[in-house]
Amino acid sequence: MGQHRGESRARGISKGPLIVLGLVVVLVLGVLGWFQLRDRINDQGVAAAGACVEGESVLAVAADPDIAPQLQTLAERYTETAPVIRDQCVSVTVTAVASDTVRDALSAGPDGPWDAATFGPRPALWIPSSSHSVKQVSATGVISGEARPLATSPVVLAVRTAFANAPGTAALGWKELPSLQSGRDSLATLGLPGWGSLGLALPVGPGGESTEMAVEAVAAAVTGSSTGPVTEEQARSVPVTSALTDLALGYEASTGTKPATTREALTALAAQGDPASSAIHAVATTEQQVYQALRDAPGADITATMPKGPTPVADHPAAVLAGPSVDETQSRAAAQFAEFVRRPEQAQVLADAGFRVEGLARPDDTTLAFPGFESTLVPADAAAAAELMQVIRNPISPRTSTILLDVSSSMGEREGTATRLANTTAALAGQVDRSPDSSSLGLWEYSTTLDGSRPYTTVVATGPLSAGGFTEGTRRQALDARLAKATPATGSSTYTSLEAAYKSAVDGYTPGRTNSVLLVTDGANDDSVARADLLSAIAAASSTSKPVRIDVVTIGENPDLNTLQALADRTGGSLEKVTSSDGAALPTAISKLLS
Repeated sequence: MGQHRGESRARGISKGPLIVLGLVVVLVLGVLGWFQLRDRINDQGVAAAGACVEGESVLAVAADPDIAPQLQTLAERYTETAPVIRDQCVSVTVTAVASDTVRDALSAGPDGPWDAATFGPRPALWIPSSSHSVKQVSATGVISGEARPLATSPVVLAVRTAFANAPGTAALGWKELPSLQSGRDSLATLGLPGWGSLGLALPVGPGGESTEMAVEAVAAAVTGSSTGPVTEEQARSVPVTSALTDLALGYEASTGTKPATTREALTALAAQGDPASSAIHAVATTEQQVYQALRDAPGADITATMPKGPTPVADHPAAVLAGPSVDETQSRAAAQFAEFVRRPEQAQVLADAGFRVEGLARPDDTTLAFPGFESTLVPADAAAAAELMQVIRNPISPRTSTILLDVSSSMGEREGTATRLANTTAALAGQVDRSPDSSSLGLWEYSTTLDGSRPYTTVVATGPLSAGGFTEGTRRQALDARLAKATPATGSSTYTSLEAAYKSAVDGYTPGRTNSVLLVTDGANDDSVARADLLSAIAAASSTSKPVRIDVVTIGENPDLNTLQALADRTGGSLEKVTSSDGAALPTAISKLLS
């Protein structure tokens, strides 16, 4: 019987599976090695970053003095976390600088001058009192992205306790402040007999942003706006300028010191004796500033009241800055630090200092109520805010003035885009609109023959601007309408017209205020009255008990300049000479002589 071949041998193992198994092992070991190598690379990268291979970077923060101490505390906490950005170790330094000071410096542009010796290093992050300041930075390319709030505090009136507890104070609105300040209404209407007019302090020195925001609130309330912003047109309107004039002049007329800053005003308010006879009854400030003042002086007899109307809010936005001095690391660090401050555990530092932070409790160591309010005032832009503060800083005092306007043929010559007369009447109308209702103004025009045999005519008789009885409405409206209709005539009987206007002004003298005749002319007198006769006539008409000054604005070259200067000097007036009616020089000259 035969045998199969090879039956006596053991079967061999196939080499294929062994090769596959070996490849799998090699692949697994390779993958494990790659992961170990990757982790080692990552660890080395982290170690290199932790070692600040690109050096150190200091984030400079400029913060409003109200919030700077708390931000310094948070800056130290942030620095302790050893933050590393773009291989640079970051630390934070905070400098307290008034918001309006930084605002003005930044308005020079991203590479404008910066006084590091006074304000600390140029910042990459700016935290002003409110978005009010951010909106007033006029330069472009200064702020990167949107400035988001960190903590808020409404603008209130710091007052004595008796003021806050008066029966009518709860209904007091921003709109009522001007009439109370001017004395047209008395604090007795609030239930404070014997207190007289409101002494609302208006500090406009460094750190006076609360005053600026309160002024915007008054303007918004006067225009009937529920949220703002106050526009430039509204800021120039008669109701707003009249209200702000009452605020400013009422403050100027009050007795006592004039604090330059809000902090000084708060100190003065608390330090006064009998509140009824005090010079300062109220200070526009933030709720947080009142809280801090009470912490600094426990037991001080001050508190806060919130006027009705749109409420301005100091929202302390974090504005990341741009420019040659701010590199990518600092820009990222600024954004990162702001987010660090917003974390609830960090923001509690702000809440404990009297700021409002959503979701966090108010301090419980104060009698302040931290009330809610109906609407938040949207800040005005730079142009509108500047118009409002122009009135506060340079209010027009009530006066009695007759405007004597030259409408001779030379006033019809074109200067710029309009005639000399059109430029002049526009400048006069602007001043009329800015004047308070209590001012008495009138308009005369003169040429050769305007009123029968006389070279002058009384276009609008001098009297209170608010008086009615005119076709156009009030005297103010009548003046605006007649100025707009002025047309050039012939001749220039300056001397005869000035003599008549001056005698009329003396006869209509108003005691207790400036009385004047404002002559606006562009050429020589061409009537028969001699210089000596005019000077003599004015001297005869003048009265020490009824002083009337002659103010003069001359446009271009005027051969009668010496005579007009002599008249101004002898009556206590002034002469302003402008080369052209086109541009800002003429409105400025008119404003100077009618303010």
